[in-house]
Amino acid sequence: MMSTHAATADRAAAVGPAERENAVGAARAEDQVRAADAAPSRSAVVKSGEREHFIPVSRFALMQRLTEERAWPNGEAESVRRFFRVLAHWRHLSYTERLLRLKEAYLPFSPDRDTVRANSYSPEECADKRRRLVELLRCLLERANYKRITKEMLDDIFSEDSAYGLDLEVDLTEFEEAMLYYRGAATKTLRKRDWKKLYLGWKESEVPVFQRLFLLLKLKPAEVRIKEIMQREGCNEKKAAKLLKRYRRMLPDDVSSDYIYLKLFKRIPRADIQMLFPNTKVQFRPFDKIKLALTAGGGTLASVATTATKILAAANPLKAAVALLGLVGVVFRQVMKFFNQRNQYMMVLAQNLYFHNLADNRGVLTLLSDRGEEEDIKEEMLLYALLAKEPLLEEELPEGGRAIERYLEEEFGVQVAFDLYDALSRLEAEGLIRKDAEGRLSMMPPAEASRYIDSKWDEYLNTDDLCGPTEKLDGASATP
Repeated sequence: MMSTHAATADRAAAVGPAERENAVGAARAEDQVRAADAAPSRSAVVKSGEREHFIPVSRFALMQRLTEERAWPNGEAESVRRFFRVLAHWRHLSYTERLLRLKEAYLPFSPDRDTVRANSYSPEECADKRRRLVELLRCLLERANYKRITKEMLDDIFSEDSAYGLDLEVDLTEFEEAMLYYRGAATKTLRKRDWKKLYLGWKESEVPVFQRLFLLLKLKPAEVRIKEIMQREGCNEKKAAKLLKRYRRMLPDDVSSDYIYLKLFKRIPRADIQMLFPNTKVQFRPFDKIKLALTAGGGTLASVATTATKILAAANPLKAAVALLGLVGVVFRQVMKFFNQRNQYMMVLAQNLYFHNLADNRGVLTLLSDRGEEEDIKEEMLLYALLAKEPLLEEELPEGGRAIERYLEEEFGVQVAFDLYDALSRLEAEGLIRKDAEGRLSMMPPAEASRYIDSKWDEYLNTDDLCGPTEKLDGASATP
């Protein structure tokens, strides 16, 4: 039996082209990198260029490469291609069931529903349904290879400087549920006017971004927030209600604590997550405060002094009135500078939200389900291509995962932390993996595997419970 490191190159060849001669040394080097990446670091979770489970290659490109004739010397390329298609359709069925359950669970909390409310629920029932919805969403996000942004990470992000020059403030205590997930920590180039070039030239900077960002929000009921404000401010209920109205003055009238709001964004600068919250307050930056103080404040004081001199020196009341009206005009113009600056901030905020938005509410469910399905199919195709050619002992599986990672890097130039055990558990649950007397794991041959999945289709369509595949995937009960 070959050693674990010596077998790595052969296993990688089963997935793609031949490994370099130093495959063993590369395996050891990657072990060291993984050990360093595994060290606990709060900020490393949102570091640009990190290895993630997400595979940034389409399943169509992946299938084309994995089923090339040269990769299957026994002439099985067409059989493997057909099996991959059959497996993809089977996985699509399971995600269709999952999506139906998510839609049903989300319906009582959807702000966009256009159907009648056939059922009414007690507060306890609503709380149970909300917890189940959140759990279903969490499972789906993990299947789509999203990572959660914790409260500690969010505090670090809020302390960073805005990429768009905005000074934003968000009160998270307004929300009963606030859940953020991201996928893909990368960078993008932004151009800004450079003060060193007297704002005549441009300066380029690399800004950390989240390629995809999911946001779930639910406001606290008004009565809950009023009690919190009373306790925090030490005031009576009437004053607390006025404070709450002031805190929520930026929210549209139809926003309610009865709803759960789902948002999905693309390429969001990490430091500007605050702009995604509905209660975001735009603050003036120190530079703008100084500029307004020097221009608006200085101009106003000068005008007041000039007007006072004219009024005192005027013998004609009409001239004094004209001078006073001139002062009012100057003050109005300076006040408008303040509002124009604020409107400029809001315009930047609105433009960025418009061009970064991917989906809202129910549309988020559909898009996430599609992404989860895509990720599962890609992982399963890669693992099948590995184990279909060379059986592995369980202790050799980590080396097999690293061989897949090297294949993806060499074929597509992407760095991925391949989630081998996730794909393995799904294929084992489907019955596609075999284990011999020595404990080696192998895949069912492609033609036989296609017939096997076809028999599972027949079994599924003939059963009384058409929700079977989803049960194995998320572990949730069939009834909401």
